[in-house]
Amino acid sequence: MKLSKRLQAIADLIIKYKHGESLGDIGTDHAYLPCYLVNENVIQKAYACDIAKGPIQASIETIGSYHLENKVIPLLGSGIHPLLDQQVDMISICGMGGKLIVDILDEFPEYIQDQRLFLQANVGLEVLREYLYLHQIEIIDEDIVKDAHHIYEIMVCQKTSKQLSYQEEDIYFGPYLRQKKNTLFYEKWRRQLHIYQNILTSLEENHPRYQEVLHMIEMIEGELNEG
Repeated sequence: MKLSKRLQAIADLIIKYKHGESLGDIGTDHAYLPCYLVNENVIQKAYACDIAKGPIQASIETIGSYHLENKVIPLLGSGIHPLLDQQVDMISICGMGGKLIVDILDEFPEYIQDQRLFLQANVGLEVLREYLYLHQIEIIDEDIVKDAHHIYEIMVCQKTSKQLSYQEEDIYFGPYLRQKKNTLFYEKWRRQLHIYQNILTSLEENHPRYQEVLHMIEMIEGELNEG
């Protein structure tokens, strides 16, 4: 079973940071990720969850094609809600906005005390990271991958009892990604720098966003020059 580069990178992190034998995949993409992990004997059981009937029907077809009906269970429902009656060791929430992932995590915070979380936001990464830090959900590793001209960042997280400290740069660039600073990191942030520079040239100095955009430019330049 071949996954996209994005899903394969998520699967690789789940394999590396495996925590138990079951996974709840929220916002499942045709159940490709849970089916792959079960089919490869990484985990014993998975739940493919989605709020819409279309993806659930697609999941049923994927599950059937690999004869995994007893091991990958499709569940219709919003966010973590379908998992409340299940015991899972890991939760993946991928392929949506950071604000939506925050809303999903924040709806049932008592449920995610022990599970290892694998999160991949398409946008709003700084919103997601700030929420994690403020709610004592520790980022224990990150990865970055390019798939069809898009660059995606993936986080491995776990609830902790310790107080977490962070800098503004950690929120935007990722605490581990800014340590590793691989070629994709530079590609993404050079592109973002160019976008912000173009925005700045179109703004008057008294514009409400001028200082905000200028601050982002200075922060990105500082991060890129540190490497």
